[in-house]
Amino acid sequence: MKRKFITLLLVMAAVFSLCCGAFAAERDSISVNGHASAEVAPDMATLYGNLEKRAATAEMARENLAKEMAAFKHVLLGQMITGQNIQTVRYTLQPEYSYEKNKRRLTGYVARANYKVKIKNLEKLGTVIDKSIGCNFTVDRVEFGLNNRSLFENSLLEEAVANARSKAAVVARAGGRTLGHLIHASFSTVSNVTRAVNRNMVAKAASMDAAEATPTELDPGVITVNANVDLEFALE
Repeated sequence: MKRKFITLLLVMAAVFSLCCGAFAAERDSISVNGHASAEVAPDMATLYGNLEKRAATAEMARENLAKEMAAFKHVLLGQMITGQNIQTVRYTLQPEYSYEKNKRRLTGYVARANYKVKIKNLEKLGTVIDKSIGCNFTVDRVEFGLNNRSLFENSLLEEAVANARSKAAVVARAGGRTLGHLIHASFSTVSNVTRAVNRNMVAKAASMDAAEATPTELDPGVITVNANVDLEFALE
């Protein structure tokens, strides 16, 4: 019985070895990775922030916030920022409470609107920030980016593919082979985001007269765009 079991294992091992050999022959190929990167100056920015109003009643909080939202939109329209470039990502209207001797007491209501604003003309960024603060807009952060990121990514992908193909050709020649058709390809593109955080800008603006206020200027730096490809070529 034991000999039959061992014989069966040997037969199965032989069959598995033959299958793997056939598969390897069928997939006679080489896999390589290619990479390309570039540093690009940002030409747009995304502004994140919020408007917030408190009042004794929900209706007063809502009304006061609605007025500031209208004023904020007017500022953006004045800078030619419209439509899909303005997004209210969150709106809340809720009660606020205080606690005294383990008892909850209603103190009022707070209405808040969170915004995401795309500024495609980077020269307008400082002006938008300064005028928005005049509407009691609180700036959470600014993220710099590219209006036509896909153009840079496509160019880098071509470079990464050329890099990968060159590597594969060198290895194939070293083995006395040549590259055949492309069997498989995958790719990814990544770009870092440069950020500028502005804290307490509302408080600073409120303490200054318009005549003495210094315009906001932010340094966007550069964005690094990376492209990576994984290619598999048949060998001939």
